[in-house]
Amino acid sequence: GVGFITWFVDAFQFWADLSTFSLGPTALITLSLFTAGTYGLAGFLREQTCFWLCPYARIQAVMVDNTTAVPTYDFHRGEPRGRVKKGPKAEEKSTGDCVDCNQCVAVCPTGVDIRHGQQEGCIMCALCIDACDIVMEKLDRPKGLIRYESLDVLNGKEQRALLRRPRVWIYATVLLFSLLGIAYGLSTLDAIEIKVLHARQPLFVMQSDGSIRNRYTVKVLNKMTADMDVTITASGLEGLVVTGAEEPVNSRHGKVTPRTVFVSVPRANIPGESVPIRFRAEGKDASGQTYISERDSVFVGPR
Repeated sequence: GVGFITWFVDAFQFWADLSTFSLGPTALITLSLFTAGTYGLAGFLREQTCFWLCPYARIQAVMVDNTTAVPTYDFHRGEPRGRVKKGPKAEEKSTGDCVDCNQCVAVCPTGVDIRHGQQEGCIMCALCIDACDIVMEKLDRPKGLIRYESLDVLNGKEQRALLRRPRVWIYATVLLFSLLGIAYGLSTLDAIEIKVLHARQPLFVMQSDGSIRNRYTVKVLNKMTADMDVTITASGLEGLVVTGAEEPVNSRHGKVTPRTVFVSVPRANIPGESVPIRFRAEGKDASGQTYISERDSVFVGPR
């Protein structure tokens, strides 16, 4: 809940408010919902969350194949199952190494019986491996009845080299492009961002001097940790005049600051009913560093 909230508010200020019990109603309600949801999922639904709500197991099931090493029950060695015999019959062994103690099922967080094969409920925590190894050790039998192994190897096939598997290259390519996308996004992330909303009614106003005026709401998002003065300008048409942005916008840190501006253009300079124009926001921080954000919009005139 804290991680989600701090995407939208200043993290340091949020922790300060939380420690002094002075959170606002929005943050308090959001945090309460996350807390109640976590308690309900972990306290009541439990393993049903893994089966029906969490996509992890399904994504995992799609990504593995017969060459993937996963927790696997060695049915060749373990079957047929049977209890440990005592007394004179102890030397007779007509069953496999699995003594049907059910410890692998008891320790599984989702209640999966790994002896029935691969299932989407398996989260690959390997608790069944540890439980089975403990039992095998007590019975003086080799460990590894349940172990990390691929189905191909378990069935006697040769394990292909890692770099000869198509899935490895596909996943590596997807991961590489994802990392490149993240790196590009972080490197081009603007410190300030503007959104321009054109007024719906009226679309334009004809002024007494014959020029056409449009009204816009410019929203400035300051992503920095300090306030910033932002200057708003527009371009794209000859004779364009911006009114309402003569003074810089005092953009609060971590908040969206709206400003209503008017753009006037002589009618003779408007070539069509809808003409593209560009708004530009330029801000400077205390050190003199300049930050720029631009956004395209349209200027609407008469037919």
